[in-house]
Amino acid sequence: SFTVDGKEFDAQRIDQTVQQGTVEEWTLVNDSPMDHPIHLHVWPMQITAEAGQPVRGVFRQDVVNVPARSEVTVRVSFDNYTGRTVYHCHILDHEDNGMMAVVESVPSA
Repeated sequence: SFTVDGKEFDAQRIDQTVQQGTVEEWTLVNDSPMDHPIHLHVWPMQITAEAGQPVRGVFRQDVVNVPARSEVTVRVSFDNYTGRTVYHCHILDHEDNGMMAVVESVPSA
């Protein structure tokens, strides 16, 4: 099945809540036998590690490939936007079959 954190997409559910103005590191883990290019709307991702190994240099992308049976760590600066958006596999069949999630950015306190 195509899921994020073991759940198929539900537009009514908020899967991640982030605070505007913060920076988070997310480790994207792919346990499947196929690659998944992950796209985060609104905010670019900075790749900090691939397969557990640090990445030299600064690489910002809006789509990050997570190879089969591997992981990629990304750093995201959640600035300049509050509200709901999505992140998903950029392979249309995977997205359409549930590999998408909702992230909500809330104003800083």
